Amino acid sequence: MAEPICADLVIRGASIATMRESGERLSAIAIANDRVLAVGSDEEIESFIGASTEVREARGASVLPGINDAHMHLSEWVFAQEPYYADISGVATLAELGARLQARASSSDEGAGFRGGPWREAWIAELADGSLAPHRSQIDEATGDHPVVLDHVSRHGLWLNSAALKLAGIDRDTPDPEGGIIVRDAAGEPTGVLLESATALAEGILPAFTREERLEAYVTGMHELNRRGITSVTDPCVSPEVLRDLIELRRRGAMTVRVNVLMHWAWPALTTSVDEFREALAFSGLATGLGDEWLRIGGIKLFADGIPSFGTAKLHEPDCDGAHGGLLTAGATEDERIQALFQLVRLAHEARLNAQIHVTGDAAADLAIAAIVEANAQDEWPDARHALIHGTLLSEGAYSRLAQTRIPVITSSIMKAGSASGMIPKLGLERWNRVFAAGSLHRAGAIVADSSDAPVADPNWLLGIATFVGAALGADPVVVESERITREQAVSGWTTAGAYLESAEQTKGFLAPGALADLVMLDRDLFAVPAEEIVALTPVLTLVGGRVTGGADAS
Repeated sequence: MAEPICADLVIRGASIATMRESGERLSAIAIANDRVLAVGSDEEIESFIGASTEVREARGASVLPGINDAHMHLSEWVFAQEPYYADISGVATLAELGARLQARASSSDEGAGFRGGPWREAWIAELADGSLAPHRSQIDEATGDHPVVLDHVSRHGLWLNSAALKLAGIDRDTPDPEGGIIVRDAAGEPTGVLLESATALAEGILPAFTREERLEAYVTGMHELNRRGITSVTDPCVSPEVLRDLIELRRRGAMTVRVNVLMHWAWPALTTSVDEFREALAFSGLATGLGDEWLRIGGIKLFADGIPSFGTAKLHEPDCDGAHGGLLTAGATEDERIQALFQLVRLAHEARLNAQIHVTGDAAADLAIAAIVEANAQDEWPDARHALIHGTLLSEGAYSRLAQTRIPVITSSIMKAGSASGMIPKLGLERWNRVFAAGSLHRAGAIVADSSDAPVADPNWLLGIATFVGAALGADPVVVESERITREQAVSGWTTAGAYLESAEQTKGFLAPGALADLVMLDRDLFAVPAEEIVALTPVLTLVGGRVTGGADAS
């Protein structure tokens, strides 16, 4: 009889959520090389322990498949940290904002520009009631001749000072770009606020990082994600330059997070024209599945509409300010923009590129669903994994249609935990209660992946799980009871569902023999602690491909 293979690592005494069968909990797991060797009871795994096997005692703590953030702007998040970024989080008044910016400007070289964020009107006392709007004059004195670009928390808007506005060549005569808005004051002068596709007008006005600086930022950022238990991400809006950086990291063997790439050739412009997209497809030759288990082409990202906070989400019923929003696709009329959305989805489908479509308004979501269904009806692709990103508001009939058509939704639980102050005034409490309706989606039988949308929100997946199970945080009305989900459903959104979106459900998102050895061990049992303690759980060990990459016990 052949001797059993000895494991490199065994974890025992755990509560292992295999995510293979509902409620399945096993106590021990054996890892060899980059794969799971076996999962079972402590006694069953004992035979895999050899002289060189490292054994870790979990003492009843949870072991989960590696966390997969299904929608995270990795290539932006790594630069939204010091020293690359001026952190203005937590400022509550214009005076505090000015002091924070002045301190950064004072430590910068003369005339050197910088980027910072995040901001939201509701967070700043003078802007919260709408009597004042963000204006370049409010930050000019603090920043002087330093060009400054501040990101709105949504990443759908920018706030520029006068120096940056001048550098971008934006004045009263600059026309609004297609799909974008240059906000102007009563005299017609630009205020410094750029919305949606107009944000692209500020692209390139700040000094670029060198390639080695970029690569270093990725490596540092990936290790931080590992520390949090994250082993895979889908990065939307990847430009050719970002893709080249990721390929170089893969070539160097420096990746510690698996990256599923969604291309966006027009980024940071949100609007993609049909002709530009057709040309990009013709010259790139990309298709979903190109790559390996570390770096692969997952598809493309499209923007259907904007966001509720700016009144640019396409809604069936107007928001509290009377705005219906509209599509961000190219076209002179709404009918032309609808046709463009259908054409873009069809082109991606024909190229065998999965399309993940940003939709926040219920009307935009209905159109995106219809476009996906039509594309598949005209050209059947059984393996397609087209998806809706956010699905912030969905019409009543959308839940069953999504389930029937197997179109996944990538929700944003962490945004639900922190965006009430900005969205309730725009949508009203009744619609707010239906934002990111995970409960309705699960009851309908839809596929629901979850995400941070970092840097829009901090990639704290434990906060996301706590939010969706109803562990309300602070004073925000986070999730009504009818939209809460179980802990297992919430975990599936960060594991199995993300793997499904990548067509990787046979290799990751679960713990069983042959699966990639990507996992996270917590300090306690996620399924046993009181709900209000979920967010306080700590990842103590992260493995990616069998290698220890993060956690409090990583050393």
